[in-house]
Amino acid sequence: MIKKIVISHFNNVAAILQNNKIEEIVLVSNTYQVNDIYIGIVQKIFSSINAAFIKLGRYGKSGFIHISDIKHLKKNWYINHIHEVLSVNQIILVQVVKEPTFNKGPRLTANIHLHGKYVALMPFCNTISISHKIYDDNERIYLYSLALLIKPYTMGLLIKTSAQGISEKLILSDLNVLKKQWNFIEKTVISTSCPVLVYRDEDLIKKVVRDFYEDNIKKIIIDSEDGLKLLYYYLNQWNCISPISDTKLQLYNKSECILDDFFIKQAIKDALKPKIKLLYGGYIIIESYEALTIIDVNSGSFNRSDSSKEAILKTNFYAAIEIAYQLKFRNINGVIIVDFIDMYSNKDQLQLLEHFNRLLKYDNSKPQIVQFSELGLVELTRRRRGQSLQEVFGYFDKKTLHRNKYFEPQIDLLISDSYKYSTKQLLIYKNIRLLFFAKKFKKKIALDCKKFSLNDNSLYSKYFISFDQFNRVNLFHPRANYIVPLVIYLKYI
Repeated sequence: MIKKIVISHFNNVAAILQNNKIEEIVLVSNTYQVNDIYIGIVQKIFSSINAAFIKLGRYGKSGFIHISDIKHLKKNWYINHIHEVLSVNQIILVQVVKEPTFNKGPRLTANIHLHGKYVALMPFCNTISISHKIYDDNERIYLYSLALLIKPYTMGLLIKTSAQGISEKLILSDLNVLKKQWNFIEKTVISTSCPVLVYRDEDLIKKVVRDFYEDNIKKIIIDSEDGLKLLYYYLNQWNCISPISDTKLQLYNKSECILDDFFIKQAIKDALKPKIKLLYGGYIIIESYEALTIIDVNSGSFNRSDSSKEAILKTNFYAAIEIAYQLKFRNINGVIIVDFIDMYSNKDQLQLLEHFNRLLKYDNSKPQIVQFSELGLVELTRRRRGQSLQEVFGYFDKKTLHRNKYFEPQIDLLISDSYKYSTKQLLIYKNIRLLFFAKKFKKKIALDCKKFSLNDNSLYSKYFISFDQFNRVNLFHPRANYIVPLVIYLKYI
């Protein structure tokens, strides 16, 4: 099986492909993401459910935290009520563990984890954990002994599966990077007293190499020269490239967008449609709500068998293959109910469940089949690992929620073509609300490269800020929320 990674550095989108079929989409969004670290302020406390809402910024949804995610802050204390730990307007350092849904804010924890390629640093948890996917007892004993020697005082370590067979030098280097990150976070917390984002994985290439690169990856294709250099840097830093490695790095330099060439954009559009046709006839319907997904299997025009009993079993088998793929590709989370075509034979039902369970083992989110109900419904749960494609690229029409109707997603605006970025012009769309004095633009405006200069005197030095002594751009009274326009001007003017 040929496995490769396609990265669009310009569009901040990556895809994992196996035999030219897209298995997973990797995105870096500007909203709340898993592993984001915030300085928050306790907004409300609900003692009846032992939980609190944490304000994470000036805008956006407040996060939810339960007492079970705070207990480690009071070590060796028996805590029964959340009031013993938190109070209103208290400052607290939290991390996102579940991304928000349509109506709910992000789920938070105070047990911070800083993730590297081989280890995860836990500053508030003085324990050592070894990944359950490391089955060799000798390797587990070796990694546990190494963790005892290198573990920082009063901090914990989680040894990942990727640490198997890795030299001590690389593991120590990975740990040193995480310790520097934590030192930076500590300094930020000391100097800040308002809700603010402290740390985020904004580098898509780093995230792909750290979380998705494996030894069986044969090729990585990227559409940017700068991105290719970053890719080689991270692969070399974590010793993913060696003389015996088969992984090839390729620069995509065609005029066509890489997302169109590998049919990634079309696959995302198709994934937002409820109806999916099966290979040999039949189809499935996927209806997603906030915490529940219903999948209905229909035989359609399937006629590849003389026996109706055999036709139903084969249709259910083909549907199980497609459902297991769609759960992973669409990143469907929560409670899932699958209505297979009715089978009256217990033997056929057992065969289907065994077949479906084998397919779900390849999913890293660990779907668990709960039961096969008397009504012929298969009930399963899937752990939430980020937002689903529907939550990222589409949204609910609340007025027609009972019909599960979706607006047509504007993917072309969310994933723009790479050739737009090759020019030196910056297109500012009307959905960008302000540039300087909250001015709104109704049309697209192209900013050409221009140079401005003003006479240098004491009056201008008081009220203006300059970036170039010779060809200056002078901006009057820039505020905190004008950081993005300043960066834009620094880069493009």
